[in-house]
Amino acid sequence: MLKVWRTREGEGGRSGGAFQFERLTVKVTRWRVVLAAVGVGTYALALIATAPSEIVVPRSSNGERQAVGTVWAGERALPGGFAAGWTLEPLSSLVNLSVAERLGVRGPDTALTGQALVRPGRVLVRDLEGTASMRLLNAFAPGLPFACSPMMRIDVARLSVRGAPEGVGRMTTTPGDCAPSGGGAATPIPALDGTVTADGRGTTVTLGRAGSGEAVMRARVQADGGLTASVEPGGVGLLPGIGAPVSIETSL
Repeated sequence: MLKVWRTREGEGGRSGGAFQFERLTVKVTRWRVVLAAVGVGTYALALIATAPSEIVVPRSSNGERQAVGTVWAGERALPGGFAAGWTLEPLSSLVNLSVAERLGVRGPDTALTGQALVRPGRVLVRDLEGTASMRLLNAFAPGLPFACSPMMRIDVARLSVRGAPEGVGRMTTTPGDCAPSGGGAATPIPALDGTVTADGRGTTVTLGRAGSGEAVMRARVQADGGLTASVEPGGVGLLPGIGAPVSIETSL
């Protein structure tokens, strides 16, 4: 119900100079509610999309910017000359009832693309494919005591990072070598085959020796985002600084 001021006609059609308060009734229909909601939602989305990327990627502890662009489309720098970018996909977001983002990772010998679907308690990566240097592992985990030179070919249909476990995909690497991060002699490493699988408790990424299948490295993501990364017995002697099987627990 809206109210407006209108002039009141005097005698003989002349304005009496007075005003009266009249009620203007607006019929509320389902489509008008929908159109109003779309308008408000579009305006809110525009405000969010044009906000600076610092909202999702805060500045570092010393005040330096770690990302450029906006919430809609931006890119974050990673160690080693790598960068991870994103672009929001509104139509896909509506279809999947999630925030859908087109992802891209670039850098030395690296060109990866994929899609992330994000909603509360759930992060799912789909259609991740391309090539990457194994040095990308050091960009995401700078604390690794080694850096490896092989190239990876990645073809992962689904990989759950948080929420209900899902994992389908494969990856392969070329032969190469791994050297201590602090410098020193490199150790030859054979070609590796990898798989992405899931069970009721988590999603697992395993890299093993091509042919024999003996596990070299394994990463397991729990539904709550907990991550366990391990060097398996097959990786002892291949990876510098690793003299026995080791496991590290962290969270994504």
